[in-house]
Amino acid sequence: MTDTFLTVEETAAFLDANPTVSWIDILLFDINGMPRGKRVRRGDLVSAAKSGLLLPASVYVLDPRGNSIAETGRLWETGDHDIPFRILSGTLRPVPVNGSTHGQAVMVPSEGCDMDPRGVLAAQVSRLGKAGQKPVVAVELEFYVTRRMPDGNFSLITPPGLSADPDRPMTFGFEEMDTLGPFIDDVYRVAEAQGLPLDAVMQESGPGQFEINLKHSDAMSAALDGLLLKRAVKAAARAHDLEATFMAKPHHDWTGSGMHIHVSLVDTQGNNLFAGEPMSPMFRQAIGGLRASMPDFMAVWAQSANAYRRYVPESYVPMAAHWGFNNRTVALRVPHCSGPATRIEHRVSGADANPFLVVAAILAGVRHGLVNGVDPGQHAQGNAEELDGAELPTAWVNALQTFRSSDVVREAFGEAFQDVYFRLKETERISFERIVTSLDHEWYAQVA
Repeated sequence: MTDTFLTVEETAAFLDANPTVSWIDILLFDINGMPRGKRVRRGDLVSAAKSGLLLPASVYVLDPRGNSIAETGRLWETGDHDIPFRILSGTLRPVPVNGSTHGQAVMVPSEGCDMDPRGVLAAQVSRLGKAGQKPVVAVELEFYVTRRMPDGNFSLITPPGLSADPDRPMTFGFEEMDTLGPFIDDVYRVAEAQGLPLDAVMQESGPGQFEINLKHSDAMSAALDGLLLKRAVKAAARAHDLEATFMAKPHHDWTGSGMHIHVSLVDTQGNNLFAGEPMSPMFRQAIGGLRASMPDFMAVWAQSANAYRRYVPESYVPMAAHWGFNNRTVALRVPHCSGPATRIEHRVSGADANPFLVVAAILAGVRHGLVNGVDPGQHAQGNAEELDGAELPTAWVNALQTFRSSDVVREAFGEAFQDVYFRLKETERISFERIVTSLDHEWYAQVA
């Protein structure tokens, strides 16, 4: 895959068309999927387009709080060298909220980097491409909208006009979308300005919870669109004195937020390779590979301590690697479709996961099935939670150990990335679990 970089002419056209833009965020996405980068002045944008930017290699291996993690072996041992970056063509766009004074663009390493999650995905796309197979992907994201607190701290308080009663679910209703209509309008306005192919929005079952779907695209574009959608939602929320969170489980009694990925393969003429009556052999093998490799990539599907709280019974969150037709209790759902629309819906990931890595892991599973001719076994019928099956490692420590020792992960992501991702997340896990919380005191202080 060859990237096309921003030209001086494209930059000049953007500045002419957006005279109110004073600052431009030039960003990348780290291993956690968090945006990192530099904010440049309008007058410096042409220079950035022409010459690129430099950032330390450790920018990719920060934890969610922004700490450099020495345990990754990518700080003192390497000298934390700079990496040259260039801005991707087509990503320089306005952010039309709060007076439209800001723009943004996405940068990528111009010389490659083994810790770049986008590069990990590109490698999977390239491998499939060599076999004449092109992945087509769509991302669906769930999130909560809350009030913005004056002190800047996060608090899961439902915005005015919305019910905070979890026993009064309004799934697929319109009341909350009507109440937050101006916010939703701005999400779509930002998305349109940035070329994000948004599809439907729907009200989910949690208080102030919504889902927005993106239309299908090539895998690289779809994953980036998922990341940029998160940023668009957060920008629109701030403009309305709200906050949006993609935490996988923001409240123990409320529905979790997931990231569902739809994927198919097409040939060089655009024919869906999964299509068949009832299933093509490639479709079966793809599902088989995804089932077999699902535990290996659990640390990607659930990348945070909070993400593992989402895996609870009777929540439409799969905890075993089942597959089935038009069945929302399974991990791999074949939607009610046929012909060119034939696809797999992967339902395991939390909304906080990094779409670059989630899609890369899915494609690695698909390829594992195709290369090894993996049979998916019998499809699940009815409630898959009541069936025996390969359980997923729904404890973080187990998921990380499985990821670390997996030959499938090593072959797909590379030994260096596998090792650094494990070290980064294991350090985060240990740091998180050592903290004594108020719940410890409430439950144990007077009984110990």
